[in-house]
Amino acid sequence: MSTTVQGVDARAYLAGWLQMVTGMTIADINAIPDDKWTAPHGGCARTANALLADTVTNLLWTTATVKGEESDAYNGMDALAEKFADKAAGVAAFAEASAGLAAAITAADDEALNRTVMAPWQMPAPVFTLATISVNHVWYHDGQFNYIQGLLGDGEVHWMA
Repeated sequence: MSTTVQGVDARAYLAGWLQMVTGMTIADINAIPDDKWTAPHGGCARTANALLADTVTNLLWTTATVKGEESDAYNGMDALAEKFADKAAGVAAFAEASAGLAAAITAADDEALNRTVMAPWQMPAPVFTLATISVNHVWYHDGQFNYIQGLLGDGEVHWMA
């Protein structure tokens, strides 16, 4: 049996998935105790606030790229990590950056999304591919926030609550 799907709105699905993983991530961030938010966890592991800065940096860069703008967002990641020592400030900036990318994705035309650009990590790819990577990059870092919870003895799945 063969089924053909017609009318799938890739922009809406990607923006919707971004909003879903953003909510999941915020729930997990909020479950990390405030006194552990900036704590190192050994080895070369980054702190939770640094992971959030990485996430927001990527969202900001990708939003500019979807809009056809240049971005130096990656130059500000360390400053964001310092700003995000205040967890509430980090969560607010994350929610705003996520909403910004979702809006940019839904507003972009086919030409903008099909344009190939060079990502900061030296990977040439179509903008839609980079937007997809950015959305899943949020989920990737949510996994790291979950791991931090586990290191702290918290085994609850907070984003399912």
